[in-house]
Order: sequence, then C-alpha cells, then structure tokens
Amino acid sequence: PSALEEAYTRGRWLLGLLVLQSSSSFVLDNFQDLLKENIVVTLFLTMLVGAGGNAGNQSAIKVIRGLATKKMDGSYENMANVLTQQLAVGLLLGVSLAGVGYLRVYITNGDATNAFAISLSLFFIVVCSTVLGTSLPFMLFKAGLDPANAGTTIQVIMDILGVTITCITCNFIFTQLLQASPPMGTL
Repeated sequence: PSALEEAYTRGRWLLGLLVLQSSSSFVLDNFQDLLKENIVVTLFLTMLVGAGGNAGNQSAIKVIRGLATKKMDGSYENMANVLTQQLAVGLLLGVSLAGVGYLRVYITNGDATNAFAISLSLFFIVVCSTVLGTSLPFMLFKAGLDPANAGTTIQVIMDILGVTITCITCNFIFTQLLQASPPMGTL
C-alpha cells in the first residue's frame, strides 16, 4: 500500500484507540477522593498501568507470532491451550512483580498498607493483562481482522483497566479493609 493508504488504515485504528483511552478520565474522576487522600496511588499509577501494558503486549506478541508462523492455528482447542499456559505465566509474573512492587513502595513510602494496596493492584493487573493479551489476537483473527493490531490495543485496554483495577483495589483496601482492622505498620 502507499503511504497515504497505510496512514489511513493505521490512523483509523489509532483514532479509535485514542477515543477509547480517554475513557480512563471518567474512572479517575469517579475516584477523585481516593486520589486526593492517597497520593501514593497517583505516584505509582504509571508503574502499574505500564506493567499491565507490557505484560499484555508480551502475551499478545507470542500469539501474533504463533499465528504468523503457523505454529498456532487459531482453533478453539489451540486458543484454550495457549490461554491456560499464559494464565499460569500471568499468575507467576503477577506474584513475582507484586513482590518487587511491594518492596519498591514500602522502601520509598514506608507504609505497609500502601505497599499492600499497590502490590495487590499490580498482581491483578498483570494476571488480567496476560489473559487479555493472549485472547485479543485470537479474537481479532477469528473476526477476520489483523491480529497485529492486538499489540497497540492491549496497551490501551490495560491503561483503562489498570486505572480501574487500581482505583477499585486501593479504594477497597483504604476504606473497607482499614475500617475493619488496625494499620498494617509503618517505618
């Protein structure tokens, strides 16, 4: 295709992603009180959504490459096998990254509750992104669309979901969990 045709094709997809990505502002608006009262959420939000986009993109690339090289055929059986394996990978990555995330937050912030809230969010985000990153190229393939679009799409989806997961998880921990028990400890 010519440069103009390619720009048009890619531009349509990117415009759709841009509009979709802007929806994260609604989530942030909904959790203004959480963000004002718990600045730690804001400080680590880019780390969290970045980890989600990266983990999801790794899984998407594995499937995109598998479909392109014909090592994966896009059948439901193949998709189920790959998804099961990637779920296990996501759980392992989620636990290990959450552990590192906990240490990162605790060392720089000095609060165990904050570290727990951020690291639990990180766990949920990584597991979710691995599963969605695996599923999305298969879904695009089945719909007759280019599975390569899953790479950029998973980044945007995980930006929105990452913000949502973080806000819901942290809100639960800071409001529900803390009301039921004393603080977990500070430095």
